[in-house]
Amino acid sequence: MKESQASRIHELAERVGGYFRLTSLVQKRLREAVRGSSAFAPSQNTNTLFELTLDEVEQGSIEIALPEEAEAAQE
Repeated sequence: MKESQASRIHELAERVGGYFRLTSLVQKRLREAVRGSSAFAPSQNTNTLFELTLDEVEQGSIEIALPEEAEAAQE
């Protein structure tokens, strides 16, 4: 992993609340992409999908909510 990518991941982990939350978010988004339920086009290249997912997190396009946050949003 390049140093710039490692620092980007560290910054994003701090932004979303930790590495665990970032990992969960990325896994869920990549799963959607692989299953074809997303707008991703380059499904054959997982490195590209990973970079696009990080871009989405960075732009605030996707985020993950804790169970209590999800319940509050539904009320």
